[in-house]
Amino acid sequence: MTAVPEEPEPAGGRPKPGAPVDGWRRRWAGRARALGEAARVRTRRFWDGAQPTLRQLWWTEEPATPVTTVDRRVPEPLAVPAQGQVYVFLVRATYTWSSDTARPELFGWYVDYFQQQATQRLHRLAVRCAAEVPPHRPRDLHAALTAALADNDPPPWTYARGEVTFACEPDVTVHLDERVRRLLQPYWEQRIALECERDLARRRAEYAEERDRRDHREPPSATRAGDEDEPAATTPSADGREPTRAARDARGMPGEARRARRGSRPDGPVESFTPLEPLLPPPAPRPAPGQRPRPGEPEPPAI
Repeated sequence: MTAVPEEPEPAGGRPKPGAPVDGWRRRWAGRARALGEAARVRTRRFWDGAQPTLRQLWWTEEPATPVTTVDRRVPEPLAVPAQGQVYVFLVRATYTWSSDTARPELFGWYVDYFQQQATQRLHRLAVRCAAEVPPHRPRDLHAALTAALADNDPPPWTYARGEVTFACEPDVTVHLDERVRRLLQPYWEQRIALECERDLARRRAEYAEERDRRDHREPPSATRAGDEDEPAATTPSADGREPTRAARDARGMPGEARRARRGSRPDGPVESFTPLEPLLPPPAPRPAPGQRPRPGEPEPPAI
């Protein structure tokens, strides 16, 4: 058999009509496999090099940090009957609300919802404590209410609605009824006046003791010999009464101040001063022009 040479492929890449296609397909299949393998290698290299950059650009959602919202409410004071059911105590409370699960836009609505429950809870506790307390002793009620809050119902009070949880801490103060305040006002005015007088007397006694200690601390050389002759101003009088205040003040003065108050001594430098020239007699009165001098008066010198 004689081998028939294969005709060259046309320039368009397609075989001629009626020509065998097995060789053409094999060649294109080999080229496709080679191009695919090169593309896979290049894609793998590109993907391995881009992994660190893409890992930095990936979106990662951070865990939500709980935010605690705090609010303080000061409602109207509670009127609690005192002993005898005639007068009342005024219990003022400040409620501090906090939550880390409620959304900020709904926080106020939840506080308004739980506020009535907390107020009723405090009112029941205050009524039990004030039943045996006189109406003029708000401090006793405050102490009893504080002890009851610490022992029986310690804060913070917890309230929940669904998944939302709230904590409430009350701060309580107790005030007098206005009628009781008017009744106690004269008593407290008199008590304040008596305490002021007692404080004034105590301060006077302290000043007197301090003055006595200062007098005892003065050295003997500080007094002059002439000061020994003056009478003792601190000795009691014949009728047994205490010396006067002026005498006590004179006793507490130093030596110079006592001498200034008593006056200078005769032998002091002022009294022993002698002028250098004797003092001249005062001039005689001169008669009016044309009037003769009276008998016994010297005639004026001629000018």
